Amino acid sequence: MDDPAEPFSNTRPAPLLPRRGTGHQVVVELLLHGPLTRGELGLALGLTPGSVTRAVRPLLDIGVATELGAVLGPGLGRPVTPLDLVLDRDVVVGVKITAARVWGVVAGLRAEVLHEASTELASTDPVVVADAFADLVRELLVLCPDRAVHGVGVSVGGQLDAAGRVSVAPLLGWVDVDLGTALRQRLDHPVVVDNDVVSLVRAERWLGSARDLDRFALVTIGAGLGYALVVGGEILDLPTSARSPIAHVPLGVGDGVCDEGHRGCASSVLALAAVLDRAAEALGRGGDVSLDDLLAAHASGHAGATAVVEEAAVALGALLALVADLAWPRAIVVTGDGIGLALAGRDVVDAAMRARRAADAEPVAVDLQATGFARWARGAAVAAVETFVVGR
Repeated sequence: MDDPAEPFSNTRPAPLLPRRGTGHQVVVELLLHGPLTRGELGLALGLTPGSVTRAVRPLLDIGVATELGAVLGPGLGRPVTPLDLVLDRDVVVGVKITAARVWGVVAGLRAEVLHEASTELASTDPVVVADAFADLVRELLVLCPDRAVHGVGVSVGGQLDAAGRVSVAPLLGWVDVDLGTALRQRLDHPVVVDNDVVSLVRAERWLGSARDLDRFALVTIGAGLGYALVVGGEILDLPTSARSPIAHVPLGVGDGVCDEGHRGCASSVLALAAVLDRAAEALGRGGDVSLDDLLAAHASGHAGATAVVEEAAVALGALLALVADLAWPRAIVVTGDGIGLALAGRDVVDAAMRARRAADAEPVAVDLQATGFARWARGAAVAAVETFVVGR
């Protein structure tokens, strides 16, 4: 990739949160689970009361922690004073790269979105993408000049290593692109590059409906099919192939053929391009048909559109049954650009999932979550928090 112009710099406060030692442990515990009393911090971190006091005092002195109002202790005992972080000066940036646009958010350290923006891509050439990324981050940071920036998280669909080198990203047409280096050269803030589905499951593990579960799966439906599994609170590593592990599993639904020649696989019936091709045929349109067009026709009672939606719903139910039986999750979160298909055909999804499982199989909760690209960017922001604040 070509050398970029001078990296963008913006004079702003430096982060004050400690990055090591007991103070860092206290910050992380408060960030993830606060507010907490000193006693709760001691139990969670295995610290003596004196150690907690010594760790907390500097945080109070520099204003990154605060004491809240006193509350009654356990069993209506003596009042205790919870502690929490003061996070109104600290932010991260999250960016999601797609083939058409780059989407970004500025978020607080608990991933509350403060600002969002996007920019269109002229092409998916890596230099064009990296320049658009830097411009978007610049645009976002101008909106919060008084905030301390801990880092930038970037999510991209594809296989990549810890340094952000993308070995392959099919939807972007990339092979062996050193994205991480290109992005870091354009900023003077630290940058972490993450797989987009992994970023999304990071946010779900911390902030979503499955945050209290030690084992759950995430399935995304859209231009491609994504999958991630959390076991024991940890995200299992993705396989080395760029192909999603669920993209080409045989479902026995429909007679479509995917771009790799598989008949009846998950991609042939659930990937949005395949769904919309069938929708165009059902609606008798020679031109492009959007997902909104399909769902509107289905809602109006168009028989052909309903058949397309229900076929996709049956396929999704079959796919979720496989995930439930093979991964044993306590819940499955389903999201992505194609979630409208699942929402429109929810009853069919549930019926198909039940039909593919044993009658006495343990029920698995399925949470269908509407989403947009800002949500994916928020997942990238969580990756930045976990990398540059939590230190995972």
